[in-house]
Formats: sequence, structure tokens, C-alpha cells
Amino acid sequence: MKEQYDSFECDVDVELNKFKDCPGQKLCSKCAWFDQNKGCPGCNEDYKKRCIKSICAFTSCINCSGGMHAQEIGICGRAPKSWRKRWDKLLEYSVPNYAPKPLNIRCRLIPVIYPQIKKYKIPEKFPQIDAWAVPIHKVANRKGKFYSSDLKDYLGLPSKKKLILSTCSFDDYMEMLWRKGAEIDYEYNNIDYWFPAHFSIYDDDSKIYQFANAKRQQIHAVWTKSQFVWLRLGEHIPIEFLSPIRNAPSVLISTNQMIYKHNKEILNKEVKAADSWFPPKTAFFVIGKFKNLPISSNRVCYQIDSQWINRGIRGHNLARVMDKKIPKEEVLINNLKGVLEYVYSKKN
Repeated sequence: MKEQYDSFECDVDVELNKFKDCPGQKLCSKCAWFDQNKGCPGCNEDYKKRCIKSICAFTSCINCSGGMHAQEIGICGRAPKSWRKRWDKLLEYSVPNYAPKPLNIRCRLIPVIYPQIKKYKIPEKFPQIDAWAVPIHKVANRKGKFYSSDLKDYLGLPSKKKLILSTCSFDDYMEMLWRKGAEIDYEYNNIDYWFPAHFSIYDDDSKIYQFANAKRQQIHAVWTKSQFVWLRLGEHIPIEFLSPIRNAPSVLISTNQMIYKHNKEILNKEVKAADSWFPPKTAFFVIGKFKNLPISSNRVCYQIDSQWINRGIRGHNLARVMDKKIPKEEVLINNLKGVLEYVYSKKN
């Protein structure tokens, strides 16, 4: 299937339809997602304002349809069919119901680990932590070549510990994972579990772009037989969009880059909907800040934390305070102890 999404070039000289006002139903009816779902819920006034362009041309297409973060050219119903064809194939693709086996992880805290702290042998000092995560950009290049065939040894991780490959990384890594599909042999590199690709979905992106990237995450989970699926709804995606992965036992929730009040409101709405929609036995794996998320107390949650190491390698404690008299190894250990205590102070 992935051959359908190889890179393509657009004809910048093609004649585009121009509208002074948003064509509304006339435009939406040409969209594969609209047709498939007998309508497209979620439009709000802010989105409609972004859609209204006095001139629609190639040079402004990214602003109208893809947002400033788009890695691909944004497409809407007013674009030529040759441009829309790629998105139509993606949105029309039927994702099968996907429910891999539940993960066997005992500790509710999963720390992120980097190869540069291998000399400190920190995992050996925390026998109660049985799973660790590493971001893909720390162990592989942008062509998908891993720096070692045994990543546990590369990271200084005991062989009995579980290693999770995190795809919370730069967009070019995600596009590499998408291009390679199931070609990467994760188990060969001594990886126990791996995330599906984590395509960016920003709240200022268009609806069509949010749908496309959210669906790519579902497709990539199936392609790679990932043990996880992503919770990604964004501002415009209805909860029913997640139906193919409703019975997946391990759901990833990222709280990263939720800086402003508007971002946090969207995230909280998304998490609250997921908590009431996914079965009670579904475990949530939260990446980043866990505080104040609207998750019920009986939901099993894991926290994937990078704060302890991001601050520790700079010599900072969890409060961002540096004491040059304390060795870096001790700072890292204290940080991890602090996060561990916080996770187990929670009811869940």
C-alpha cells in the first residue's frame, strides 16, 4: 500500500478555481472524507474564517489547507483532482480493527533513557523499573539505520529489561517511518515494543490535514504491528474516527507542546472523551505531563517521563535548580527517584 504515497510533484502552472467566499457544501462534497461519512462534523467559525481566501493558488495552499507545520501540500476540494488523488486514497483506505496483545509491564513509570548516560548504569540501580523508552533520534539516523544491532547494550540496559522505541521525534523521522512501512525489523535490534509513527497534528492545521495524519497513525500501527495506538483527535475529529482501534489495549496520549490555554482545553476535551469511550481495561500511556488530566481513577495509566533526564544531563534537579557540588550521576538518580515517588503517589 505504501507505494501509493510516494513523493510527487505538483504542477504550479495549473489553473485553480478562485472563490471570494467559502463554497461550503459545494467544496466539501468533493472531499473523500465528506462523502465517506455523509457529511463532515466539527466545522466552527474559526475554521471557516481560515478557509475564506480571496485568491486560491499554489503559493497560498499551505496556509489555507496545511497550516504552517504541514510537511505535505494541503489539499481541499477546490484543488485539481491530480492533487487530491493522494489524499483521497488515504482517506478512503479502510483500516481493519486492530487489537494487539496487552503489554506485560509492571512499573507504572517508564523513564526515557539516552545513550550518553550509559556510564552511570542507572537502570541497574532501579530494579523495580522493568521498562525503559528511547526516542528514535537517539538510536537511529534519518534514513532508519540503527546505530547498533543490540540497542539494549548500546544504552546500557540489562537484557531482562524491556526496551520501548518512542517515535516522539522530528517530522522527518516520521516521514521516514511512513516510507519504510513494515521494512524495519525492530526485534532484530533488541527492541521489545515500538510506537507507531507520531505525525504532527496541530490545532491550527486544517481539518483535512488533521484527518489525514490521524489516519496515517492508525495505518502505521497496523503496518508495523505496533503494540500501541495513538489517541489523536485534534479539534475537528469525532471520537468515532477511532473505531478501528477501540479495542487496542495500549493507547498513547502525548501532552507535549500543549503550551497555551487553548491547546490544553483541546487536549482535556480529547482525553475526557477517550476515557469515557475506550473500554475500562484499556491502559493509557501518557507521554509528558500527567497532572490534571481528566482520567478516571480506576483507569490503569503509565507515565513515560523524559523530564528526569532532560534536566539531569544539564545538572538540574526537577525544580530546574543546579547545584554544581552534586555529581551529575547523583542528580539523575535523585530526579528519577522524585518522578517515581510522584507516579506512585497517584491513586491509579
